[in-house]
Order: sequence, then structure tokens, then C-alpha cells
Amino acid sequence: MDKVVIVTGATSGIGQETARYFAEKGASVLGLGRSKERGESLERSSKELLGSITFYQVDVGKENEVKKFVEEFKTTYEKVDVLFNNAGVADVAIGPLSRVSDDEWDRLFQTNLKSIYYMVNHCERLFNKNSAIVNNAAIVGTLKYPSALPAYSAAKAGVVALSKSLAIRYAKRKIRVNVISPGPIDTPLARKLYGSEEVFQTAFQQHPRGSFGSPLEIAKVVYFLSSEDASYINGHNLVVDGGYTLS
Repeated sequence: MDKVVIVTGATSGIGQETARYFAEKGASVLGLGRSKERGESLERSSKELLGSITFYQVDVGKENEVKKFVEEFKTTYEKVDVLFNNAGVADVAIGPLSRVSDDEWDRLFQTNLKSIYYMVNHCERLFNKNSAIVNNAAIVGTLKYPSALPAYSAAKAGVVALSKSLAIRYAKRKIRVNVISPGPIDTPLARKLYGSEEVFQTAFQQHPRGSFGSPLEIAKVVYFLSSEDASYINGHNLVVDGGYTLS
């Protein structure tokens, strides 16, 4: 594989596994994240892989940092084959709207939704024919609407709508834009949402298959949607939940 792949939120969970999976297949992966320590660890872990992972410390919720990254990126690379917009936060704006502050709402939307706008806008000229964009939403943006996550659900619904609009916008350029909507995945982010390990384990065991999904299972879906095997899939919101929303 001779592909250049950008993964945001690459220092943990789904982003980390996706960065590693693409690198295992031979891609040159640019992993973006806020934690320098975790990012450098990810970069070191790729040394034995067929491809490579290069870490960039970027807060994708801040346009100036995204712009700076893309300017630096262009000095080494001439194209973006795959952009996986995965960065997200879920530990703010939890609870009824009466308890959600303006600052919390803005922080959540900056990272979970507006970061996609920044990344796509600044990478646009680097996309080529057959480039693929995959955006990470969630089942709470289209199928499940927990009363404790009104802001998070709204942001994820925005990811789906934005992606479908972009899919139409870029179709004639042969750039595909798709969305994944994972169900419960065993990640540090998910564990925060459940509040305690006890609650998490109960929910984990009550899943229809007896366990949540793994980050690697999601990484493989992102890889598929970015590949030529998915060349006729565009503007689709793929629910990846092991049957969770059927129960």
C-alpha cells in the first residue's frame, strides 16, 4: 500500500487502532492528537510495522493548529489518500441541558463536529481522485438518544448530516465521504460515559453478543470504507454495533 492517511484522535481507542491497522498494511500514517506522551508512544510502536506512523501534536478543535499542521504536512507529502476524522470528547456537557454550560457545549462541538470542518477545508486541495474521507459519528446521533447526552447526540447527528452533504459536494471529483456510527466500543472514552466500572461491566455483559465491540473491529471497517472494495459506497452512514440497536 502506498497511501498517505491522516487519523485524528489517534492517541487512544479507535483512532490508535486505526492508525496502527493502516500502518500494518503499509500506509504512511499521520496520527494527530493532543497528548505528546501518548503520541510519541504510538509513533515508537510502529517501528516494526510495514508502514509508518508519524505523530503530530494537534488540537483539531482549533483552526490555527489544523492550518499549521497542513502547512507542515505539505512540505513532505503531496496528497491525502484517506482522512479519518475520529477525534472526539464525551466527558463534557453530560446531563440535562439545564446543567450544560455554554463553555462545555462549545468545547464538545468544537472537537466533535467543527474539527471535521477544519480538517476537510484545509486538506481539500490535497485530496485526489479516489481519496476517501471517513467521519466517526455514533449510534446516539441517529438511532439512540440518551437523555443524559443531548449535546453529544446533537453533535454526532451533525457529523452524519455534514458527511452526507460533503459526499454530494465531492462526488464528481471521485472523492468518497462516508460515516461510521459505532455502538458501544470498549475504549477509555466509553468507560467515562458509563460513570463507573460496575455500570460499564453490566452494560458490557448485556450487549446482545455478550460484549462490546473492540477498537480493532472498527479500524477494519474504516479500512474497508477507504479501500477500492468500497468504491461504490458514498454518503453512507454505516452502523457498526453488533446488533445493539436491534434489542
